[in-house]
Amino acid sequence: MTAQRTPASPPTTGSSSRPTELAGFLRTRRARLTPECVGLPRTPGRRLAGLRRSEVAALAGISPEYYTRLEQGRQRHPSPEVLDALATALRLDADGRGHLHRITARPAPSAPPGPPEAPRTALDLLRALPVWPAYLVSPMRSVLAWNDAAAWLLTDFGALPPHRRNLAWFALCDPRARELYADWEAVARGNVHRLRNALAGRAGEEPLLAELAAHGGRLFTDAWNEHEVRGPNTGHKRLNHPEAGPLTLAYTGYLLPGPQRLELVVMTAPEDSPEHAVLHRHFGA
Repeated sequence: MTAQRTPASPPTTGSSSRPTELAGFLRTRRARLTPECVGLPRTPGRRLAGLRRSEVAALAGISPEYYTRLEQGRQRHPSPEVLDALATALRLDADGRGHLHRITARPAPSAPPGPPEAPRTALDLLRALPVWPAYLVSPMRSVLAWNDAAAWLLTDFGALPPHRRNLAWFALCDPRARELYADWEAVARGNVHRLRNALAGRAGEEPLLAELAAHGGRLFTDAWNEHEVRGPNTGHKRLNHPEAGPLTLAYTGYLLPGPQRLELVVMTAPEDSPEHAVLHRHFGA
């Protein structure tokens, strides 16, 4: 008889979880730093891998007691000046600094936005890029539109139910993703980090997180608990395509203007590369 694994509890993202979100973010960022990387001496016999609370407080110019209340979730809304000081002390990048401000912001009184819609101009642009794989994705990783090259390269999004056209679900829960992505675990973790960035300081989208907690395995839970955040970025994807074999493509995420924060991702390859030849052979005029 095989024992069944108990699904992980879904992460919470509502306003009541903001102190917990802030506490976890500060603790994990503090643990990643060493005294040497912030210009502090390492005392003999020190066993703590990361920084002490008192050291972060001193670097940020706040009292140790106040920082402790922040890290214990007992201080809800620190000032923007304190947040900037903490971001500098913890050596946060632009994504991390923005995340720190969002998870401590007071909820907006306006009604939540409706489901994202693909702008007509973005759809026109996708049609104008027949050779290069391109798709439009929401902050919650839902794929709203794509061109034929993206469907050939990644997966046939049109054959999936609308609620499964999601890059995080595909990476974590679809067995084909493990075969497709040469660095599958990094891709899966990156999608979780994008979700945490999207959900900073606001409620909503919990059904997706609950599903990922239930079906995404230990990797989802571990990646979520890392408190890493990522926004639109550039990089390279290494793929093991079932038809074309190993491929490496550069990608760039272009953030579209507007409150929906949609991202147009375009994948390209150098003109003299095998990837360029493969894509032009399949989708060139």
